[in-house]
Amino acid sequence: MKLKPLLLATLLGASSGALAADLLETFRAAQANDPVFAAARATMQAGQEKLPQGRSLLMPSISLSANSTFNDNTTRYQGTPPFPGVNPNQRYNSHGYGVNLTQPLFRQQNWLSYTEAELQVAQAEAQFRVTEQDLILRVAQAYFDVLIAQDSVQLAEAQKTAISEQLEQAKRNFEVGSATITDTHEAQARYDLTSAQEIAAQNSLEI
Repeated sequence: MKLKPLLLATLLGASSGALAADLLETFRAAQANDPVFAAARATMQAGQEKLPQGRSLLMPSISLSANSTFNDNTTRYQGTPPFPGVNPNQRYNSHGYGVNLTQPLFRQQNWLSYTEAELQVAQAEAQFRVTEQDLILRVAQAYFDVLIAQDSVQLAEAQKTAISEQLEQAKRNFEVGSATITDTHEAQARYDLTSAQEIAAQNSLEI
Protein backbone atom coordinates (compact mmCIF):
# COMPACT_ATOMS: atom_id res chain seq x y z
CA MET A 1 0.00 0.00 0.00
CA LYS A 2 1.20 3.50 -0.84
CA LEU A 3 -0.97 5.27 1.69
CA LYS A 4 1.71 5.38 4.37
CA PRO A 5 4.33 7.39 2.38
CA LEU A 6 1.58 9.64 1.03
CA LEU A 7 0.10 10.30 4.45
CA LEU A 8 3.49 10.94 6.03
CA ALA A 9 4.43 13.26 3.19
CA THR A 10 1.19 15.16 3.67
CA LEU A 11 1.71 15.52 7.40
CA LEU A 12 5.36 16.45 7.09
CA GLY A 13 4.56 18.80 4.24
CA ALA A 14 2.45 20.82 6.65
CA SER A 15 5.56 21.40 8.74
CA SER A 16 9.17 22.11 7.96
CA GLY A 17 12.64 21.92 9.46
CA ALA A 18 12.84 20.84 13.06
CA LEU A 19 9.05 20.49 13.27
CA ALA A 20 8.99 17.84 10.54
CA ALA A 21 11.94 16.03 12.12
CA ASP A 22 10.24 16.03 15.52
CA LEU A 23 7.03 14.61 14.03
CA LEU A 24 8.93 11.84 12.25
CA GLU A 25 10.86 11.02 15.43
CA THR A 26 7.60 10.91 17.37
CA PHE A 27 6.14 8.49 14.82
CA ARG A 28 9.18 6.23 15.03
CA ALA A 29 9.00 6.26 18.82
CA ALA A 30 5.32 5.31 18.59
CA GLN A 31 6.20 2.43 16.25
CA ALA A 32 8.62 1.10 18.86
CA ASN A 33 6.42 1.60 21.93
CA ASP A 34 2.73 1.67 20.99
CA PRO A 35 1.08 -1.53 22.33
CA VAL A 36 -1.68 -1.58 19.70
CA PHE A 37 0.86 -1.38 16.89
CA ALA A 38 3.06 -4.03 18.54
CA ALA A 39 0.09 -6.39 18.82
CA ALA A 40 -0.80 -5.84 15.15
CA ARG A 41 2.79 -6.49 14.10
CA ALA A 42 2.89 -9.74 16.10
CA THR A 43 -0.42 -10.81 14.56
CA MET A 44 0.93 -10.14 11.07
CA GLN A 45 4.10 -12.14 11.76
CA ALA A 46 2.02 -15.03 13.06
CA GLY A 47 -0.16 -14.85 9.95
CA GLN A 48 2.87 -14.88 7.66
CA GLU A 49 3.96 -18.19 9.19
CA LYS A 50 0.86 -19.82 7.70
CA LEU A 51 2.32 -19.55 4.20
CA PRO A 52 5.36 -21.81 4.74
CA GLN A 53 3.10 -24.16 6.68
CA GLY A 54 0.76 -24.39 3.72
CA ARG A 55 3.66 -24.74 1.27
CA SER A 56 5.09 -27.60 3.28
CA LEU A 57 2.07 -29.73 2.31
CA LEU A 58 3.16 -29.50 -1.33
CA MET A 59 6.80 -30.37 -0.73
CA PRO A 60 8.24 -33.89 -0.82
CA SER A 61 8.71 -35.75 2.42
CA ILE A 62 11.94 -37.57 3.19
CA SER A 63 12.37 -40.24 5.80
CA LEU A 64 15.69 -41.65 6.95
CA SER A 65 16.22 -44.97 8.69
CA ALA A 66 19.27 -46.67 10.12
CA ASN A 67 19.94 -49.84 12.05
CA SER A 68 22.85 -51.66 13.59
CA THR A 69 22.85 -55.34 14.49
CA PHE A 70 25.39 -57.21 16.58
CA ASN A 71 25.97 -60.74 15.27
CA ASP A 72 27.36 -63.55 17.41
CA ASN A 73 27.61 -66.77 15.37
CA THR A 74 29.08 -70.06 16.54
CA THR A 75 29.56 -72.84 13.99
CA ARG A 76 29.91 -76.44 15.13
CA TYR A 77 31.58 -79.05 12.92
CA GLN A 78 31.57 -82.80 13.10
CA GLY A 79 35.12 -83.83 12.94
CA THR A 80 37.66 -81.29 11.76
CA PRO A 81 36.79 -77.90 10.23
CA PRO A 82 36.77 -77.91 6.42
CA PHE A 83 39.37 -75.16 6.27
CA PRO A 84 42.35 -74.77 8.54
CA GLY A 85 42.41 -71.55 10.51
CA VAL A 86 38.67 -70.92 10.28
CA ASN A 87 37.33 -69.48 13.51
CA PRO A 88 34.03 -71.12 14.37
CA ASN A 89 33.07 -68.13 16.55
CA GLN A 90 32.28 -64.93 14.60
CA ARG A 91 31.25 -61.64 16.16
CA TYR A 92 30.61 -58.56 14.07
CA ASN A 93 28.24 -55.63 13.54
CA SER A 94 26.08 -55.21 10.47
CA HIS A 95 24.69 -51.78 9.59
CA GLY A 96 21.82 -50.74 7.39
CA TYR A 97 20.72 -47.35 6.05
CA GLY A 98 17.64 -46.30 4.11
CA VAL A 99 16.25 -43.15 2.51
CA ASN A 100 12.63 -42.83 1.44
CA LEU A 101 11.45 -39.88 -0.68
CA THR A 102 7.73 -39.31 -1.22
CA GLN A 103 6.33 -36.67 -3.53
CA PRO A 104 2.55 -36.48 -3.90
CA LEU A 105 1.65 -35.75 -7.51
CA PHE A 106 -1.67 -34.09 -6.78
CA ARG A 107 -3.64 -33.63 -3.60
CA GLN A 108 -6.52 -31.22 -3.94
CA GLN A 109 -6.86 -30.58 -0.20
CA ASN A 110 -3.20 -29.56 0.03
CA TRP A 111 -3.55 -27.04 -2.79
CA LEU A 112 -6.66 -25.64 -1.17
CA SER A 113 -4.83 -25.32 2.15
CA TYR A 114 -1.97 -23.50 0.43
CA THR A 115 -4.36 -21.10 -1.32
CA GLU A 116 -6.11 -20.45 1.98
CA ALA A 117 -2.75 -19.72 3.62
CA GLU A 118 -1.96 -17.14 0.90
CA LEU A 119 -5.27 -15.40 1.56
CA GLN A 120 -4.68 -15.44 5.32
CA VAL A 121 -1.25 -13.85 4.86
CA ALA A 122 -2.70 -11.14 2.61
CA GLN A 123 -5.43 -10.47 5.16
CA ALA A 124 -2.93 -10.25 8.04
CA GLU A 125 -0.73 -7.82 6.11
CA ALA A 126 -3.73 -5.67 5.14
CA GLN A 127 -4.90 -5.50 8.76
CA PHE A 128 -1.39 -4.49 9.81
CA ARG A 129 -1.34 -1.67 7.23
CA VAL A 130 -4.67 -0.41 8.52
CA THR A 131 -3.27 -0.35 12.06
CA GLU A 132 -0.17 1.44 10.79
CA GLN A 133 -2.29 4.14 9.13
CA ASP A 134 -4.27 4.50 12.35
CA LEU A 135 -1.01 4.96 14.26
CA ILE A 136 0.07 7.71 11.86
CA LEU A 137 -3.20 9.54 12.37
CA ARG A 138 -3.10 9.13 16.16
CA VAL A 139 0.48 10.38 16.35
CA ALA A 140 -0.27 13.36 14.10
CA GLN A 141 -3.41 14.20 16.07
CA ALA A 142 -1.60 14.07 19.40
CA TYR A 143 1.42 15.96 18.02
CA PHE A 144 -0.60 18.85 16.61
CA ASP A 145 -2.84 18.89 19.68
CA VAL A 146 0.31 19.62 21.70
CA LEU A 147 1.27 22.43 19.35
CA ILE A 148 -2.22 23.92 19.58
CA ALA A 149 -2.12 23.63 23.38
CA GLN A 150 1.25 25.39 23.47
CA ASP A 151 -0.14 28.21 21.33
CA SER A 152 -3.16 28.45 23.62
CA VAL A 153 -0.92 28.80 26.67
CA GLN A 154 1.14 31.51 24.98
CA LEU A 155 -2.02 33.33 23.92
CA ALA A 156 -3.47 33.12 27.44
CA GLU A 157 -0.22 34.45 28.91
CA ALA A 158 -0.18 37.36 26.45
CA GLN A 159 -3.82 38.18 27.20
CA LYS A 160 -3.14 38.02 30.93
CA THR A 161 -0.22 40.41 30.56
CA ALA A 162 -2.30 42.87 28.54
CA ILE A 163 -5.28 42.74 30.91
CA SER A 164 -2.93 43.06 33.89
CA GLU A 165 -1.74 46.35 32.45
CA GLN A 166 -5.35 47.43 31.94
CA LEU A 167 -6.12 46.55 35.55
CA GLU A 168 -3.21 48.61 36.83
CA GLN A 169 -4.31 51.49 34.62
CA ALA A 170 -7.89 51.24 35.94
CA LYS A 171 -6.61 51.30 39.53
CA ARG A 172 -4.51 54.40 38.86
CA ASN A 173 -7.40 56.13 37.15
CA PHE A 174 -9.66 55.34 40.10
CA GLU A 175 -7.09 56.74 42.52
CA VAL A 176 -6.90 60.03 40.64
CA GLY A 177 -10.67 60.13 40.19
CA SER A 178 -10.80 59.73 36.40
CA ALA A 179 -12.49 56.28 36.58
CA THR A 180 -15.17 54.65 38.71
CA ILE A 181 -14.84 51.67 41.00
CA THR A 182 -16.99 49.76 38.49
CA ASP A 183 -14.26 50.12 35.88
CA THR A 184 -11.74 48.71 38.32
CA HIS A 185 -13.97 45.75 39.19
CA GLU A 186 -14.58 45.01 35.52
CA ALA A 187 -10.84 45.05 34.84
CA GLN A 188 -10.28 42.78 37.82
CA ALA A 189 -12.96 40.38 36.54
CA ARG A 190 -11.34 40.23 33.11
CA TYR A 191 -7.97 39.59 34.73
CA ASP A 192 -9.37 36.77 36.88
CA LEU A 193 -11.09 35.22 33.85
CA THR A 194 -7.87 35.35 31.84
CA SER A 195 -5.97 33.74 34.74
CA ALA A 196 -8.50 30.90 34.79
CA GLN A 197 -8.16 30.49 31.02
CA GLU A 198 -4.38 30.35 31.40
CA ILE A 199 -4.65 27.59 34.01
CA ALA A 200 -7.07 25.64 31.79
CA ALA A 201 -4.71 26.00 28.81
CA GLN A 202 -1.75 24.77 30.90
CA ASN A 203 -3.81 21.77 32.06
CA SER A 204 -4.73 20.93 28.47
CA LEU A 205 -1.08 21.11 27.49
CA GLU A 206 -0.07 18.75 30.29
CA ILE A 207 -2.78 16.28 29.24
